[in-house]
Amino acid sequence: MEGWKSECGLQQTLARPAVISGRGLFHGVEARVRMLPAPENSGIVFRRVDLADRPEIPARTEFVIPGSRRTILSAGGSTVETVEHLLAALAGLHVDNCLIEIRGPEVPAVDGSCLPFCEAILEAGLNQQTAVRRVTCIGRCQRISDPAAEQWLEAIPTLTGDLVVSYQLDYGDDSPLGRQSLALSITPETFLHEIAAARTFVMSAEVDALQAQGYGRHLTGRDLVVFAADGTVVDNRLRWPDEPVRHKILDCIGDLSLSGAAVFGRIVARRSGHKLNHVMAQILSTTHTSSPVPARAA
Repeated sequence: MEGWKSECGLQQTLARPAVISGRGLFHGVEARVRMLPAPENSGIVFRRVDLADRPEIPARTEFVIPGSRRTILSAGGSTVETVEHLLAALAGLHVDNCLIEIRGPEVPAVDGSCLPFCEAILEAGLNQQTAVRRVTCIGRCQRISDPAAEQWLEAIPTLTGDLVVSYQLDYGDDSPLGRQSLALSITPETFLHEIAAARTFVMSAEVDALQAQGYGRHLTGRDLVVFAADGTVVDNRLRWPDEPVRHKILDCIGDLSLSGAAVFGRIVARRSGHKLNHVMAQILSTTHTSSPVPARAA
């Protein structure tokens, strides 16, 4: 892929600033994000430039706070919401260090996917740094679950230096959304072409409840994927027949990046959402290694 200097071995940051604006998914507030190059080993950090003290919030598990259907970070009384899609774009494209200046409380929803973030990052270009990437090579099986919700998430060692994500989407026989499953080896190329464009989805029965809580009142079926009771898509078209399971993989990649390192191994999930993803990211954050992973041939 043009501009790819290193897939696995060395840290990367942006070559130039990248800017993207839009309304947030949940609150509908206009926001502006400016992604900036950052020093080696600084990781991903949000800075609320719309607030007087310009507080910084690192994108790590210790700064996650509970939030329905999204990932929220908080530090020093300041928050930034719905960060998972932007984090997925950075992780999927192997951007290790980035300062994200955000003017607003929530990351722009763009089209409900992370493709616009990826395009902005690639237009800015990538700069290879000298420090070795911080990686977590899964050394033993880890399993977490929520039996009541029939959800589980596993991290499994592999012999190869890559990340494979396998997701089973199954909301039961009464759901308008049929069962879907997908397993994919995640490289920058496969992430960009197979995952990045997958959009947020919701069932029409859930829309009224969310809007009654004050969320997403500005949204229509053209802004995200809404499934009607008969399984059809409201005022929109799918980008893949299995777009929902691809978006669940996107969310998983973004959430696991909160461990603070690139993850190598196999992730297997069934109905997992942000809550279990955050717990697994916390587990993985305690097992970092600094060993370089051999880069694949271009």
